[in-house]
Amino acid sequence: MSASLGPARVRGFRFAGVAAGIKTKVGALDLGLVVADNPSPAAAVFSANKVKSATIYVTKDHIRAGKLQAVTVNSGCANSFTGRAGIKLAEDSCHAVGVALGISPRLVAPNSTGVIGHLYDLGKYEMGVNAAAAALRETGIEDFTRAIMTTDTRPKMAHAKLRLGGRSVTIAGAAKGVGMIAPNMATMLAYIVTDAAATAAGLRAALKFSVPSTFNAITVDGDMSTNDTVILMAGGAAGNRAMSAADRERFNRAVRDVCAALARELVRDGEGATKLVTIRVRRARSVSDAERCARQIANSPLVKTAFFGCDPNVGRIVMAAGSSGAHVEAEKLTLAIGGVRVASRGALQIAALPAAQKKMREAEFVVDLDLGLGAASATILTCDLSYEYVKINAEYTT
Repeated sequence: MSASLGPARVRGFRFAGVAAGIKTKVGALDLGLVVADNPSPAAAVFSANKVKSATIYVTKDHIRAGKLQAVTVNSGCANSFTGRAGIKLAEDSCHAVGVALGISPRLVAPNSTGVIGHLYDLGKYEMGVNAAAAALRETGIEDFTRAIMTTDTRPKMAHAKLRLGGRSVTIAGAAKGVGMIAPNMATMLAYIVTDAAATAAGLRAALKFSVPSTFNAITVDGDMSTNDTVILMAGGAAGNRAMSAADRERFNRAVRDVCAALARELVRDGEGATKLVTIRVRRARSVSDAERCARQIANSPLVKTAFFGCDPNVGRIVMAAGSSGAHVEAEKLTLAIGGVRVASRGALQIAALPAAQKKMREAEFVVDLDLGLGAASATILTCDLSYEYVKINAEYTT
């Protein structure tokens, strides 16, 4: 089963996105709200960055009990590297949501995204929360998704449907993120909700199964955000009976499919990106070697600029592989770009380069590196590095 892109209704959940005035652009949507009909089992994973947003500390504390009823997300200000004032602001924000919805503030997960080092205006936030609470609707997921965007060029949503315990179940997700994307526990902000009846432990298992091969297998620029968060909530409105082992396996795969679809869209919309590139390393001595090699290639500025220029620069790719710390023997490796073999047994296949260059002009292609040393493999999604990426990030706070 695979997920479909686009919005979907999920029984028991309502969404809203409003303009609270947190972003500098007048009228821009910048505050999103997800609300479950009742306190619901929830699980999350967070950035491994040592400099974390205040919202992560508060969300970790609130989700410890295994239940949430609301998630609020503001864009335009990350509330990160803000000390005790940031923690208080996040807690006060939860209180504002609790008052607006008539629920306990401890059932609220506050999330923020935007410029690091600043605090947003609580008064504007409170007015935005009240407006969002009044605007909540089952079909509001696209408004929510647009409200959490920063430099994203389009909203990112995906959904999957399946049957569990004799009932039809929907899983829907929304995500933002196009820069400062490099994996370690998560890679951006993503919110996944389902009407399935599930336990918090089951949701934690689903994320543990899903995140490594999806949100942890993408990169745009090799930089890990301070705010990365993935939250999964299960409202239970589907009324399915307790999941069997087979049901849990189907559910986990469906969650992974939604995560994979969202992760792919994050890289496709990478800041300034013109190409989506799959880096596949095969026949490595170990999984860690395969991952290390794939990540080094995927994150190399020299490789990524070659992708942008449609330049089948084999030297840059093998340079990255050889410097990754993985065991690599040049005389055993084979490299293909877009299905065109450009290197074999330590030698460049010069005659193949024009065909590879033609493949690199396509919006998507695969770089396949066979190390010829073992049975392990790894796959990472990346994008090219363009002039526009430099422009976006050179002027990000000015």
